[in-house]
Amino acid sequence: MNQIDDSDRQETSPLAQYRRAQRSTINIPRRIYILGSGSIGCLVAHSLASLPSPPPITLQFHNQKRLSDWYEQGQSIKLTTHGMLDAKSGFEVESVRRPPGTEEPSSADDVPLLLSNSSSSTEAEVIHNLIVSVKAYNTVDALKRVAHRLRPESSILFMQNGMGIIEEVNELVFPDPAQRPQYMLGVISHGVHSSKKPFSFIHAGAGTVALAIIPRNTKEIKPIFVPSSTYMLRTLTRSPALSAVGFSPTDLLQLQVEKLAVNAIINPLTALFDCPNGDLLHRPSISRVIRLLLAEISLVIKSLPELQGVPNVNMRFDIRRLEGQVIGIAAKTASNRSSTLQDISRGKPTEIEYITGYLVRRGEDVGIQCVMNYMIKHMVLAKQRMKGESYGRLLPLEPKDMG
Repeated sequence: MNQIDDSDRQETSPLAQYRRAQRSTINIPRRIYILGSGSIGCLVAHSLASLPSPPPITLQFHNQKRLSDWYEQGQSIKLTTHGMLDAKSGFEVESVRRPPGTEEPSSADDVPLLLSNSSSSTEAEVIHNLIVSVKAYNTVDALKRVAHRLRPESSILFMQNGMGIIEEVNELVFPDPAQRPQYMLGVISHGVHSSKKPFSFIHAGAGTVALAIIPRNTKEIKPIFVPSSTYMLRTLTRSPALSAVGFSPTDLLQLQVEKLAVNAIINPLTALFDCPNGDLLHRPSISRVIRLLLAEISLVIKSLPELQGVPNVNMRFDIRRLEGQVIGIAAKTASNRSSTLQDISRGKPTEIEYITGYLVRRGEDVGIQCVMNYMIKHMVLAKQRMKGESYGRLLPLEPKDMG
């Protein structure tokens, strides 16, 4: 017993820090806010609501149509797994408006909310636990709407496709390091897609969620995390449906770039060929394209400064192993349509700048010209613009610039 007391008194002891963090989570507000009501956000909300003692959950909507859909669909999230429908309700919803002085929305879907079932005092309530699952290109705009309610002791968990998002958030939302919340990252491998009705989803493939708390200062040998991040980590790992596991920041980074490499093949190619994932397999011409793209991707990843000195990086991100990953995922999700293909089909922007675009930019940082990936990125952007303009002509609205 004395040994435990002694370790608690040692401020630099990792065990003592962990125990103090566990004790301090007792006073952390349990409410979890989820900004983004797509497939990932709703899967997380549904899974947390299924816990024996679920935390209070608030869904944050940023357009009027989404709120209207919520009420029309019975104020519940419906998830179908192995043919069995399970509906969860009891969520609170909240409007998030643009800060004063910002530009007006450029499309009907982005009209600021005019009603909410939350009280007016909610607007000033501090958010301690926030999960962000909006599209990568919407992250900055979405966070600007709630930044005034976030504190340095708050935690933000980013659960999105692509990379480079946190760098944008630091530059455009939280430029002062002293005022930044604690960041967390999540890499999700569950297969979830929308049904025909809003807030109805199909859990097509069980997967996992890899989580990590990102140190504020990467140079700290023994970083100290805010209690809210520990609470979020403990709460998410309680969910059997999510199968969430905590990782070190370095291990999570490797999972991130591994998933990014696979997405940088499947997403743009399925969008350009207008085909489901499985159609990329067993076609010699497509296989050659995949290898050319992976040659650049592999070289960039192995040259990243943040991965230097990490054991087995060269083996893990070898071209042949990455090709095996792509083939495995494409086969497992053969009938699925990638998110990039779905976005283009709907005339919406894609996340290609945070997938292929990120790899191209990081390649430039380390002196590697990713000519093939650069070409693919602009082919997707061109198709995105063409589809967006075509889609816009069918609506009584000005076509939105998708560039």
